[in-house]
Amino acid sequence: DKVRVIENTADGKGLLVGTDKGLYRTHDVTKGWEKIYLGVGISDSVFAVHVSPTRPDTIWAGTATSGVIVSHDNGKTWAKAGGAVDNVPVSSIRTDPERPDYVYVGTIQTFYTSRDGGKSWNRRGGGLPLGNFTSILINPSNTDEVIVSSALDTDGGMYISNDAGNKWKRVDGKDMKLASRRLWSIAFDPQDHNRIYAATHSSGIYRIQRAAE
Repeated sequence: DKVRVIENTADGKGLLVGTDKGLYRTHDVTKGWEKIYLGVGISDSVFAVHVSPTRPDTIWAGTATSGVIVSHDNGKTWAKAGGAVDNVPVSSIRTDPERPDYVYVGTIQTFYTSRDGGKSWNRRGGGLPLGNFTSILINPSNTDEVIVSSALDTDGGMYISNDAGNKWKRVDGKDMKLASRRLWSIAFDPQDHNRIYAATHSSGIYRIQRAAE
């Protein structure tokens, strides 16, 4: 199987792994892996996995053709998230660490937000173009601040929202001379949330230092 995403389990002692042939879980790799049954007709090709930090029994998964699916019983049963994109690969999923009903989903085409735990969705937001939204950061010190990366081959980049995804502005201005704007992953420095690392398609990793809050 081709591994596409790795996420810690809620207790921090195990792993959830999304592959092109299913979602797997282990709490001890020496004892093997459990394949998690996603349900009849659900795509086994998993691109994104996220465990809600404040709802440890809630697992979100993004698939190749079945959109976003969610389990509220630690993976025993699954359902499609109502109104979420379907038939398009899901690249990234995150929930607000303080407001678990705030859900963010990036696909290979666009970006969605939900305020009701995935029952309904809003597409994109002011100032955010189409893109392949590969990674989502939520500032733990201010969860209204959301940062996303895009790996769109024609015009990728990094965008920031200060109002939980309603309005956006570009971080990497067009005046910046960057070797690559296709960003596959972004991450906070665990010691300094004003420092962000961005992994590009073809020119290594950038370090972005923002002004102190």
